[in-house]
Amino acid sequence: MQYSQILLALATAASALDIRLRADANCNGAYIACTNINPNTCCGRDIVAFRSIGYVAIPSNWRLQLRTYLGGSCKTLNGIQTHQSSTNACVSEPFTFATYTGGGYNFISTRRHGIPVTDASAEGCISSVEPDTAVLADGIGYNLRDLSEPLAAELASTTAKTSVLSLLGRVLQMD
Repeated sequence: MQYSQILLALATAASALDIRLRADANCNGAYIACTNINPNTCCGRDIVAFRSIGYVAIPSNWRLQLRTYLGGSCKTLNGIQTHQSSTNACVSEPFTFATYTGGGYNFISTRRHGIPVTDASAEGCISSVEPDTAVLADGIGYNLRDLSEPLAAELASTTAKTSVLSLLGRVLQMD
């Protein structure tokens, strides 16, 4: 048992993934991101909501539970999806409005007889962090760590609204 915990700790230390809170559905559009996030750590922001959450740079041999949150940062667990075999994953809001305010993940382990068992903290995250990067629709990225909290909050809000502003611009061009 301790051997598997040691291997899990080494795998976690070897690499972590990025969680991107995306303005548009299907993991498109502008985003704010937490880079190099470890398992059971939630990436989220209060007040600002997003339409999809991208999980990027996943080692292909990892079996994960991807978690989504709503209600401000990582307050309320919204859903859990199982993921394996690919290096990127996307959880997209089925509605036409944004509700996701955070995302996280944990490993899925397997007991001897093939009975799946999740990490002990599958119901919630052990810790929570705010995004450290913002990338606007034009592809220009910003390091949120270098900004004061009011400026970082404004940029996160602007990032979330980018898809709405883009749509409004297209509608106004039609007139």
